[in-house]
Amino acid sequence: MKKKAVVYLICVLGLAPVLGGCGQEDAGETAGSESSENSVSVSAEAESSEIITADTILQNSKYDATQYVILMDDYMNLTVELESDYEVTDADIQEYIENNVLSVYPMMVSTDKTTVEDGDIANIEYSGTVAGEAFDGGAAEGYNLTIGSGTFIDGFEDGLIGAAVGNTVELELTFPEDYTSEDLAGQDVVFTVTVNYIAEEQTLSYDEITDEYVESVLGDSYSSVDEMLEGARSYLESYNAYQKNYDLQDAVLEMLLSGCTVNLPEGMLEEKVDSVIADIKEDAESANMTYEEYIEENYSYMAETTDDFEAYLSDEWESSMNQDMILEAIVAEQQISISSDEFEEWVNAWVEYYGFESTEDFYDTYGDEDTMLLNYAKNQALAAVMDGAATTVAAETDEVE
Repeated sequence: MKKKAVVYLICVLGLAPVLGGCGQEDAGETAGSESSENSVSVSAEAESSEIITADTILQNSKYDATQYVILMDDYMNLTVELESDYEVTDADIQEYIENNVLSVYPMMVSTDKTTVEDGDIANIEYSGTVAGEAFDGGAAEGYNLTIGSGTFIDGFEDGLIGAAVGNTVELELTFPEDYTSEDLAGQDVVFTVTVNYIAEEQTLSYDEITDEYVESVLGDSYSSVDEMLEGARSYLESYNAYQKNYDLQDAVLEMLLSGCTVNLPEGMLEEKVDSVIADIKEDAESANMTYEEYIEENYSYMAETTDDFEAYLSDEWESSMNQDMILEAIVAEQQISISSDEFEEWVNAWVEYYGFESTEDFYDTYGDEDTMLLNYAKNQALAAVMDGAATTVAAETDEVE
């Protein structure tokens, strides 16, 4: 179902921070342009690159969307109700720290126990050598190792049972043949290990967090409570900003779909659904399954029968095509032009994000360059509508018991 994947990728993820060049700030600057009475132009930063006009972009579309879409009145000035104000509160920070720090990293406290036993948490220093040479990742200080956890290679943890606190032992071991590092797989290794103390876990409450605790468990990132809290606030603010943008986008698309009138070209929907079903039947045949068996195994979360699945498929594609047509009509009416440099940057961001080896591989998966150019323009159209939208917060209602 490639087309559906493209629509989601462009219209939903396309506004995430990973994609430069289509953020709300840029859209706001362009929507206010005076280049024509009813137009959106490219940002000032792109003036030096090639400008691709709406007419050129829309040549890549099979249909003239303006012939099939009646846009809702004042769609560039929508009022959207959101469920939250997306503000980060002290309570949000506390919940985040409790769920992601305190429950994950208990405080390790030294005990008066003197000999390592199975199940103990031994705080150790160790270093390893292969043929007398140290190797990457073969040493650490202050490492809390639960004996019997299977964290280290066979023989390491068992070799510490009975070791006295303060003593150093040498463990002559062999890396497994299937070890993740090919250089070390099957090699003999000598670990020199000192047992610093035997620890026990101590669960802290939020109010008991100290700088010492923060540095002991998050020392690579933070060295104090204040630094950790500021880091948590920064993360949550970034996450909430992304979530607000996502929710705004979802709400705007829903308003456009309900407020605009779309009459799809005759046979367009049926042709696409038939094509998707044909692809699925090919996949089923390749898997030595009947069409019905394949649907049951892979799409039962959508529908219980093939008839229900095909009805679901038709509904989803109709919504997707309507959305496409609406955004293309906005590209035409707003005369959205784009910068070739920003388009290239956007494509490259997706290539990197999904780990494609080349731009060509990306195009092979999601559509050729002309198709993606049109999708980028629709993305910019959506960004402009979102930027023009005013937002309100839904009023809280008391639950009825």
